[in-house]
Amino acid sequence: MSAMQLARTVEVVFYVVYLAAALVLVKNKRVEQLFQLITCSLLGVSLELFSVNIFKTYHYYPHFFVNLGDAAALKSCPLWVGLGWGLLMPLAIVAGKKLSKKPIVVGLVAYVIVIGWDLIWDVIAIRTSGGLWVWRGTSVSLTINLASLYGIPWMNYLGYSAAIVPLTMIMAFNDRKFAAQANNVRRFWFAILNYLEGLVSFIVVVGIFAVIYNFVPAFAVTAFLLLFGGTLIYMLVELFAKHRFNFLGQFDWAIILEFGLSYLVSLFMGFYLGLFQDKPWLVVVHIFLMLVTLAFGVLTPKKVR
Repeated sequence: MSAMQLARTVEVVFYVVYLAAALVLVKNKRVEQLFQLITCSLLGVSLELFSVNIFKTYHYYPHFFVNLGDAAALKSCPLWVGLGWGLLMPLAIVAGKKLSKKPIVVGLVAYVIVIGWDLIWDVIAIRTSGGLWVWRGTSVSLTINLASLYGIPWMNYLGYSAAIVPLTMIMAFNDRKFAAQANNVRRFWFAILNYLEGLVSFIVVVGIFAVIYNFVPAFAVTAFLLLFGGTLIYMLVELFAKHRFNFLGQFDWAIILEFGLSYLVSLFMGFYLGLFQDKPWLVVVHIFLMLVTLAFGVLTPKKVR
Protein backbone atom coordinates (compact mmCIF):
# COMPACT_ATOMS: atom_id res chain seq x y z
CA MET A 1 0.00 0.00 0.00
CA SER A 2 1.42 3.40 -0.98
CA ALA A 3 1.79 6.26 1.49
CA MET A 4 -1.17 8.10 -0.05
CA GLN A 5 -3.37 5.00 -0.02
CA LEU A 6 -2.56 4.34 3.63
CA ALA A 7 -3.20 7.95 4.69
CA ARG A 8 -6.51 8.07 2.84
CA THR A 9 -7.52 4.70 4.24
CA VAL A 10 -6.99 6.04 7.76
CA GLU A 11 -9.03 9.11 6.81
CA VAL A 12 -11.97 7.07 5.49
CA VAL A 13 -11.91 4.69 8.45
CA PHE A 14 -12.25 7.61 10.84
CA TYR A 15 -15.14 9.02 8.82
CA VAL A 16 -16.87 5.67 9.34
CA VAL A 17 -16.12 5.81 13.09
CA TYR A 18 -17.54 9.33 13.35
CA LEU A 19 -20.62 8.39 11.34
CA ALA A 20 -21.34 5.42 13.60
CA ALA A 21 -21.15 7.56 16.76
CA ALA A 22 -23.12 10.44 15.20
CA LEU A 23 -25.92 8.09 14.11
CA VAL A 24 -26.30 6.93 17.71
CA LEU A 25 -26.58 10.54 18.86
CA VAL A 26 -29.22 11.25 16.21
CA LYS A 27 -31.15 8.06 16.92
CA ASN A 28 -31.24 8.77 20.66
CA LYS A 29 -32.06 12.47 20.07
CA ARG A 30 -29.10 13.65 22.11
CA VAL A 31 -29.55 17.25 21.04
CA GLU A 32 -27.00 18.73 23.42
CA GLN A 33 -24.16 16.55 22.11
CA LEU A 34 -25.18 17.19 18.50
CA PHE A 35 -24.91 20.94 18.98
CA GLN A 36 -21.68 20.49 20.94
CA LEU A 37 -20.44 18.63 17.87
CA ILE A 38 -20.86 21.90 15.96
CA THR A 39 -19.07 23.90 18.66
CA CYS A 40 -16.16 21.49 19.04
CA SER A 41 -15.69 20.86 15.32
CA LEU A 42 -15.51 24.59 14.65
CA LEU A 43 -13.10 25.08 17.52
CA GLY A 44 -10.94 22.16 16.41
CA VAL A 45 -10.69 23.35 12.81
CA SER A 46 -10.01 26.93 13.92
CA LEU A 47 -7.25 25.92 16.32
CA GLU A 48 -5.65 23.59 13.78
CA LEU A 49 -5.68 26.27 11.07
CA PHE A 50 -4.41 28.81 13.59
CA SER A 51 -1.55 26.47 14.50
CA VAL A 52 -0.45 25.57 10.96
CA ASN A 53 -0.69 29.18 9.73
CA ILE A 54 0.44 31.23 12.74
CA PHE A 55 2.52 29.02 15.03
CA LYS A 56 3.76 26.87 12.11
CA THR A 57 5.02 24.25 14.54
CA TYR A 58 3.60 21.43 12.41
CA HIS A 59 1.77 20.75 9.17
CA TYR A 60 -0.57 18.05 7.89
CA TYR A 61 -0.13 15.49 5.14
CA PRO A 62 -1.39 17.34 2.04
CA HIS A 63 -3.05 14.51 0.11
CA PHE A 64 -6.10 13.60 2.14
CA PHE A 65 -9.41 13.47 0.29
CA VAL A 66 -10.82 16.55 2.07
CA ASN A 67 -8.66 19.40 3.36
CA LEU A 68 -9.69 22.77 4.76
CA GLY A 69 -7.21 25.47 3.77
CA ASP A 70 -4.26 25.47 1.38
CA ALA A 71 -3.00 21.88 1.43
CA ALA A 72 -0.41 22.50 -1.30
CA ALA A 73 1.23 25.16 0.87
CA LEU A 74 1.01 22.89 3.95
CA LYS A 75 -1.46 25.28 5.57
CA SER A 76 -4.52 23.08 5.86
CA CYS A 77 -6.48 21.01 8.34
CA PRO A 78 -7.96 17.69 7.19
CA LEU A 79 -11.71 17.53 7.68
CA TRP A 80 -11.45 14.24 9.57
CA VAL A 81 -9.24 15.87 12.20
CA GLY A 82 -11.74 18.68 12.78
CA LEU A 83 -14.61 16.22 13.05
CA GLY A 84 -12.52 14.25 15.52
CA TRP A 85 -12.61 17.22 17.87
CA GLY A 86 -16.36 17.40 17.28
CA LEU A 87 -17.06 13.83 18.38
CA LEU A 88 -14.37 13.16 20.97
CA MET A 89 -14.91 16.23 23.13
CA PRO A 90 -18.71 16.13 23.62
CA LEU A 91 -18.63 12.44 24.50
CA ALA A 92 -15.68 12.97 26.85
CA ILE A 93 -17.74 15.67 28.54
CA VAL A 94 -20.63 13.22 28.92
CA ALA A 95 -18.21 10.84 30.61
CA GLY A 96 -16.90 13.56 32.90
CA LYS A 97 -20.40 14.42 34.07
CA LYS A 98 -20.82 10.86 35.28
CA LEU A 99 -18.14 11.50 37.90
CA SER A 100 -18.84 15.06 38.95
CA LYS A 101 -21.12 18.05 38.51
CA LYS A 102 -18.29 20.53 39.01
CA PRO A 103 -17.38 22.11 35.64
CA ILE A 104 -13.63 22.17 36.27
CA VAL A 105 -13.63 18.49 37.27
CA VAL A 106 -15.73 17.60 34.22
CA GLY A 107 -13.25 19.52 32.07
CA LEU A 108 -10.22 17.76 33.52
CA VAL A 109 -11.80 14.32 33.14
CA ALA A 110 -12.76 15.12 29.54
CA TYR A 111 -9.19 16.28 28.90
CA VAL A 112 -7.70 13.03 30.20
CA ILE A 113 -10.15 10.93 28.18
CA VAL A 114 -9.33 12.72 24.92
CA ILE A 115 -5.58 12.85 25.57
CA GLY A 116 -5.65 9.25 26.80
CA TRP A 117 -6.32 8.16 23.24
CA ASP A 118 -4.26 10.86 21.55
CA LEU A 119 -1.21 10.18 23.74
CA ILE A 120 -0.22 7.09 21.77
CA TRP A 121 -2.11 7.88 18.55
CA ASP A 122 0.08 10.94 17.96
CA VAL A 123 3.20 8.77 18.21
CA ILE A 124 1.69 6.41 15.63
CA ALA A 125 0.40 9.14 13.31
CA ILE A 126 3.75 10.84 12.76
CA ARG A 127 5.11 7.48 11.56
CA THR A 128 2.25 6.77 9.15
CA SER A 129 2.74 7.66 5.46
CA GLY A 130 5.75 9.78 6.29
CA GLY A 131 3.63 11.62 8.85
CA LEU A 132 -0.12 12.25 8.89
CA TRP A 133 1.21 15.41 10.46
CA VAL A 134 4.82 16.52 10.79
CA TRP A 135 6.32 18.48 13.67
CA ARG A 136 8.87 21.07 12.62
CA GLY A 137 12.05 21.05 14.65
CA THR A 138 11.27 17.76 16.41
CA SER A 139 12.90 14.61 15.08
CA VAL A 140 10.95 11.36 14.77
CA SER A 141 12.87 9.18 17.18
CA LEU A 142 12.26 6.61 19.90
CA THR A 143 13.64 8.80 22.68
CA ILE A 144 11.97 10.52 25.60
CA ASN A 145 13.37 13.80 26.89
CA LEU A 146 12.23 17.10 28.39
CA ALA A 147 11.09 18.31 24.98
CA SER A 148 9.23 15.36 23.51
CA LEU A 149 7.79 11.85 23.74
CA TYR A 150 8.97 9.74 20.80
CA GLY A 151 8.83 12.74 18.47
CA ILE A 152 5.75 14.48 19.93
CA PRO A 153 6.40 17.75 21.83
CA TRP A 154 5.12 17.66 25.39
CA MET A 155 3.64 21.09 24.79
CA ASN A 156 1.25 19.48 22.30
CA TYR A 157 -0.27 17.34 25.03
CA LEU A 158 -0.39 20.20 27.51
CA GLY A 159 -1.78 22.55 24.85
CA TYR A 160 -4.87 20.39 24.49
CA SER A 161 -5.80 21.33 28.04
CA ALA A 162 -5.95 24.98 26.98
CA ALA A 163 -8.73 24.07 24.57
CA ILE A 164 -10.57 21.22 26.27
CA VAL A 165 -10.72 22.33 29.90
CA PRO A 166 -11.89 25.95 29.35
CA LEU A 167 -14.41 24.95 26.66
CA THR A 168 -15.77 22.14 28.81
CA MET A 169 -16.18 24.57 31.70
CA ILE A 170 -17.87 27.09 29.42
CA MET A 171 -20.34 24.53 28.09
CA ALA A 172 -20.94 23.09 31.55
CA PHE A 173 -21.67 26.54 32.97
CA ASN A 174 -24.00 27.18 30.04
CA ASP A 175 -25.96 23.93 30.35
CA ARG A 176 -29.02 25.61 31.80
CA LYS A 177 -28.99 28.29 29.14
CA PHE A 178 -28.81 25.61 26.46
CA ALA A 179 -31.80 23.76 27.89
CA ALA A 180 -33.77 27.00 27.85
CA GLN A 181 -33.26 27.64 24.12
CA ALA A 182 -36.67 27.40 22.49
CA ASN A 183 -35.70 26.09 19.05
CA ASN A 184 -32.83 24.71 17.03
CA VAL A 185 -32.01 28.05 15.42
CA ARG A 186 -31.38 29.60 18.82
CA ARG A 187 -29.48 26.51 19.90
CA PHE A 188 -27.26 26.85 16.83
CA TRP A 189 -26.34 30.42 17.67
CA PHE A 190 -25.78 29.36 21.26
CA ALA A 191 -23.31 26.73 19.94
CA ILE A 192 -21.53 29.47 17.98
CA LEU A 193 -21.30 31.59 21.15
CA ASN A 194 -19.71 28.68 23.00
CA TYR A 195 -17.25 28.31 20.13
CA LEU A 196 -16.23 31.98 20.26
CA GLU A 197 -15.82 31.90 24.03
CA GLY A 198 -13.75 28.72 23.75
CA LEU A 199 -11.55 30.25 21.05
CA VAL A 200 -10.78 33.33 23.15
CA SER A 201 -10.06 31.25 26.25
CA PHE A 202 -7.68 29.01 24.29
CA ILE A 203 -5.69 31.98 22.99
CA VAL A 204 -5.37 33.37 26.53
CA VAL A 205 -4.40 30.10 28.22
CA VAL A 206 -2.00 28.87 25.53
CA GLY A 207 -0.37 32.31 25.55
CA ILE A 208 0.28 31.96 29.27
CA PHE A 209 1.66 28.45 28.72
CA ALA A 210 3.99 29.71 25.99
CA VAL A 211 5.40 32.49 28.18
CA ILE A 212 6.08 30.11 31.07
CA TYR A 213 7.58 27.48 28.76
CA ASN A 214 9.92 30.08 27.27
CA PHE A 215 11.49 30.64 30.69
CA VAL A 216 11.06 27.14 32.16
CA PRO A 217 11.81 24.40 29.55
CA ALA A 218 10.66 21.64 31.90
CA PHE A 219 7.25 23.28 32.36
CA ALA A 220 5.43 21.41 29.58
CA VAL A 221 6.36 17.88 30.61
CA THR A 222 5.98 18.61 34.33
CA ALA A 223 2.62 20.34 34.02
CA PHE A 224 1.28 17.69 31.65
CA LEU A 225 2.32 14.74 33.82
CA LEU A 226 0.89 16.35 36.96
CA LEU A 227 -2.36 17.34 35.25
CA PHE A 228 -2.84 14.07 33.39
CA GLY A 229 -1.56 11.77 36.13
CA GLY A 230 -3.39 13.50 38.96
CA THR A 231 -6.70 13.51 37.13
CA LEU A 232 -6.30 9.89 36.02
CA ILE A 233 -5.76 8.80 39.63
CA TYR A 234 -8.89 10.71 40.65
CA MET A 235 -10.85 8.96 37.88
CA LEU A 236 -9.67 5.51 38.96
CA VAL A 237 -10.59 6.17 42.58
CA GLU A 238 -14.06 7.44 41.67
CA LEU A 239 -14.70 4.63 39.20
CA PHE A 240 -13.43 1.63 41.12
CA ALA A 241 -12.51 2.43 44.74
CA LYS A 242 -15.64 4.18 45.97
CA HIS A 243 -18.12 1.62 44.62
CA ARG A 244 -20.36 4.32 43.18
CA PHE A 245 -21.26 2.52 39.97
CA ASN A 246 -22.62 -0.68 38.53
CA PHE A 247 -20.97 -1.87 35.34
CA LEU A 248 -22.53 -3.49 32.27
CA GLY A 249 -26.02 -2.46 33.36
CA GLN A 250 -26.50 0.19 30.69
CA PHE A 251 -24.56 0.97 27.53
CA ASP A 252 -23.73 4.35 25.99
CA TRP A 253 -23.10 3.21 22.44
CA ALA A 254 -21.90 6.62 21.28
CA ILE A 255 -18.99 6.49 23.76
CA ILE A 256 -18.32 2.83 23.06
CA LEU A 257 -18.27 3.25 19.28
CA GLU A 258 -16.35 6.53 19.12
CA PHE A 259 -13.62 5.66 21.58
CA GLY A 260 -13.64 1.89 21.17
CA LEU A 261 -13.22 2.02 17.41
CA SER A 262 -10.69 4.87 17.60
CA TYR A 263 -8.56 2.83 19.99
CA LEU A 264 -8.85 -0.25 17.77
CA VAL A 265 -7.65 1.77 14.76
CA SER A 266 -4.63 3.04 16.66
CA LEU A 267 -3.88 -0.43 18.07
CA PHE A 268 -3.97 -1.92 14.58
CA MET A 269 -1.75 0.82 13.17
CA GLY A 270 0.72 0.51 16.03
CA PHE A 271 1.24 -3.17 15.25
CA TYR A 272 1.09 -2.60 11.47
CA LEU A 273 3.97 -0.12 11.68
CA GLY A 274 5.95 -2.28 14.10
CA LEU A 275 5.98 0.45 16.76
CA PHE A 276 4.33 -1.69 19.42
CA GLN A 277 6.76 -4.52 18.75
CA ASP A 278 9.65 -2.10 19.41
CA LYS A 279 8.03 -0.50 22.46
CA PRO A 280 5.64 -3.02 24.09
CA TRP A 281 4.95 -0.69 27.01
CA LEU A 282 3.01 1.54 24.62
CA VAL A 283 0.54 -1.32 24.02
CA VAL A 284 0.04 -1.82 27.75
CA VAL A 285 -0.59 1.90 28.34
CA HIS A 286 -2.87 2.15 25.32
CA ILE A 287 -5.03 -0.82 26.32
CA PHE A 288 -5.19 0.35 29.93
CA LEU A 289 -6.38 3.82 28.90
CA MET A 290 -8.84 2.24 26.46
CA LEU A 291 -10.41 0.13 29.21
CA VAL A 292 -10.66 3.10 31.58
CA THR A 293 -12.35 5.16 28.86
CA LEU A 294 -14.75 2.41 27.81
CA ALA A 295 -15.78 1.95 31.45
CA PHE A 296 -17.68 5.23 31.08
CA GLY A 297 -19.74 3.63 28.34
CA VAL A 298 -20.99 0.76 30.50
CA LEU A 299 -21.56 2.24 33.95
CA THR A 300 -24.65 3.39 35.83
CA PRO A 301 -24.78 5.06 39.28
CA LYS A 302 -25.77 2.78 42.12
CA LYS A 303 -29.14 3.53 43.67
CA VAL A 304 -28.94 5.06 47.13
CA ARG A 305 -31.06 3.12 49.60
